[in-house]
Amino acid sequence: MNAFIGRRTCLTGLAGIGPLAAGVHSDADSSLPDRRNQVVVTPAGPGDGGDFGPGTPGTKTSGLQEAFDAAKRDRRDLYICGGSWTEGVNQPVVYHLHETLRIPWMQDFRVDSGHGVIQYVPRTGHAVEIDSQMSCFFRLGLIVSNSDGAVVRLNPVTKGPDRFRVITATEFHINALVGGGGAWPGGEPFNSQLDQNLRRTGIGLWCDGRTGSIDANEISVTEIVGCRQGLFLDGAVTHNFIRAANIHLCHEHLTAGTIEDGRPRGNDIQAAVNSEGIPDAVGVRMAGQANRLQLIVRQMSDGNDVILEETSADNMIISPRLPHGITIRTASASDRVCSAAMPDTVTPAVPRSREWIRNTMPWPVEVRVIDPGDVQSWSERSADGAVCSISGGLFPGQSFLLNPGDAVKLTYHRPPRWRWKTAG
Repeated sequence: MNAFIGRRTCLTGLAGIGPLAAGVHSDADSSLPDRRNQVVVTPAGPGDGGDFGPGTPGTKTSGLQEAFDAAKRDRRDLYICGGSWTEGVNQPVVYHLHETLRIPWMQDFRVDSGHGVIQYVPRTGHAVEIDSQMSCFFRLGLIVSNSDGAVVRLNPVTKGPDRFRVITATEFHINALVGGGGAWPGGEPFNSQLDQNLRRTGIGLWCDGRTGSIDANEISVTEIVGCRQGLFLDGAVTHNFIRAANIHLCHEHLTAGTIEDGRPRGNDIQAAVNSEGIPDAVGVRMAGQANRLQLIVRQMSDGNDVILEETSADNMIISPRLPHGITIRTASASDRVCSAAMPDTVTPAVPRSREWIRNTMPWPVEVRVIDPGDVQSWSERSADGAVCSISGGLFPGQSFLLNPGDAVKLTYHRPPRWRWKTAG
């Protein structure tokens, strides 16, 4: 019992037992590692009773790299101690990284953490890189970086679990990812006046599926702030549930795919994005396919709430408001946008007689006839190619619906006049 109490005190009050070498425990507390099977990192470890910490000999990662390596070697879970911070009273718990923390491939592994800070010191490189994982659980606190790289990069490069390069069936819960622009609009603590010239660098969370797939995970980040790109889905990132409660103060907040690689597919994403006034800010840049996005969008540049790139197709985007408008570069006409305040539809010119015109908007449009002209016949063609032909003309006030991808063709001696109106 005394050994159990001593170990528990180490996890909370950081006292009560002596330093332990990696994977080595005294006989007195030998029952507890079997019970918890846990490597512990502490703020002044190993001198304060933790297995690892900033006092780990030769460490460049405050003992974190050594702890992850030991957890893998000895088949243990990992706990990183945090601690409450009160300004002017005590100091926050900070684990400094002087090189990238590389989390090796794991299977059936769990890491828990208090809300201490992991601070990446170099100006280049990634702060934390996570290799292949299967059936794992990650809970981390605040990770801060001033680098031009990623704060956290999910990057399955090793043939690990079941001989696959993959991150799958894994839960990631992170409190905050802070990039090179910092968490304040002015770039320094307590400065809420936006500095429009401040260079916000790095990527908050980079889901890099170019080498191995990132499939069927639950990913939750409460805050991503101060980055060039907030959340970036790249390559084979598929069928994940992703939640980001607040992506803000970024130049580009959420990016799914690129025009060179539109593989991000089938992801269910909930995110709130807010530039807080950064010039030319983008809310969502979508180049993937068949994703569902539920968005809250604030303070983006004109046309930049959502940008649908050339490779975008079959995505469903739901948002209460898209007040700054969207930009459509895709010709697929298979995306869908649903909002309580839908964007306006620009009325196109009537095409030449017997020439098809297509609804390329990601929402249905109502076509209202203002002047019927002299039309002999007209036809509708659905997005799947089915054609319905009508022998006869139009009449004033007539309206018909064109869903995304539908087209209409008029045969006339004199063209009609019409108005296209958003019907979604």
